[in-house]
Amino acid sequence: MRRVFLVLSVIILIFGLYIAFMNTGNTVNINVLYSNMLDAQTQAGWAEQGGFFVKQMNLAAYTLSLLIGGIFVGGGIVYMFWHAAKDKLKAYQRELEKTSITGTNSASRVEVLEAKIKTLEKAFNTVIDERTQLEVQIKTLNAELDSLNKDK
Repeated sequence: MRRVFLVLSVIILIFGLYIAFMNTGNTVNINVLYSNMLDAQTQAGWAEQGGFFVKQMNLAAYTLSLLIGGIFVGGGIVYMFWHAAKDKLKAYQRELEKTSITGTNSASRVEVLEAKIKTLEKAFNTVIDERTQLEVQIKTLNAELDSLNKDK
């Protein structure tokens, strides 16, 4: 899509330049202000015509000034959006760094908890083994008591 817009913009630019240079001999009247806003003064090519201050200008110069103005306005708009996107990217990178640091902390906490669980499992297994040994000792002692009681 970007290439389509680029090709279209280049074609329109070439067409505008072509029209401008084909009409170098033609002039354009540019209406600027109503004449009743200011006292009509004919200075530097300005004339009062039908209630307007009018400047007669070459069509090619007019078209080129519009193209150059359009380039600067377009560049300013693109810069504005590019700068906003750059700020959003920086904010996203900071958030991503915070998330990765939090993730690292969480990962180390998980490792510590896993180590504690393993320690508790070992302790639980030793308690079970000791209990089993005590049960065996109790059974043997009960057996001895039974045998002593039978002997009497």
